[in-house]
Amino acid sequence: MNLAKLRWPALGLIVIVLGGYLLTKGLYIGSTIDVSMRQGEGKFLYAKSCRYLYLTGVRDIGNSSESPSREGAEAAPCAPLGSQN
Repeated sequence: MNLAKLRWPALGLIVIVLGGYLLTKGLYIGSTIDVSMRQGEGKFLYAKSCRYLYLTGVRDIGNSSESPSREGAEAAPCAPLGSQN
């Protein structure tokens, strides 16, 4: 059997399997900054929500940290792969 004929189908299969794996874990596609006001204090708090693409659609996963400044919220990291929680 000629191995050169199997090169492109094998590469295509690897790409499909890797793409499916990444979409089951959640692939990072962007983030948004959420603004809220703390009750009684009149101060704004900023939080970063990371957006992930799954096989079932797009899901926002919020960071647990809040920051008094927008720059602090933007500096919060997002993982390249989301979690299944």
